[in-house]
Amino acid sequence: MVHPDEFKGPEADALPDTATLPAELAALYLCMPPAQLADLRKSKRPDGRAGNGASIIKPVEGGAKDPVLYKLGTLREFAKSHTAPTAFDTALDSGLPGWVSAKLPFFAEREPRIKRGRRVLIGGAWDRADPLREKRFADLAKGRIRFTSLTCAEAAASLWADVASHAALAEKGLALLRSETQAIEAALAATGQLAAASNPDAVA
Repeated sequence: MVHPDEFKGPEADALPDTATLPAELAALYLCMPPAQLADLRKSKRPDGRAGNGASIIKPVEGGAKDPVLYKLGTLREFAKSHTAPTAFDTALDSGLPGWVSAKLPFFAEREPRIKRGRRVLIGGAWDRADPLREKRFADLAKGRIRFTSLTCAEAAASLWADVASHAALAEKGLALLRSETQAIEAALAATGQLAAASNPDAVA
């Protein structure tokens, strides 16, 4: 995690292009799992094609064991040129199975608001269209907030900092559940009709 004192002054709401992020946060910024970013970082991928990942930034005095850092400006340019659906988008579009099983990143308050350590969520960290995303990354880099990996079902059952964001996510899940319920009810009705057609003497 970036030290809270590293960014000050005018960068209160958005980090400058010169800021560097560790690989975990760089992957989060690009809306991809860390393993996918690591694969892109390789000079040659396992299939023999050249890697096309964002440029690596290494500490000047660092050695081979120092953590990999990415310049934020490079990440921003990479994100602009790679607008295809991400792994997180795919998970969201996979219906109810993705809703209950795929882990997605969420911004969360730094400290639990109530006892027993229940998390308080702020928003989805994969949403690149969120107008507050850059500010939240600045807050994340400064240690003011954190991110956590949850399924959408887990997130919908969590506490949120505001009702509107919680309702927007929860409604998607409720719509999926309604659709699934309707499909099950329709299948039950069709089975009943099939049973009645195959046994016309049966008493309803």
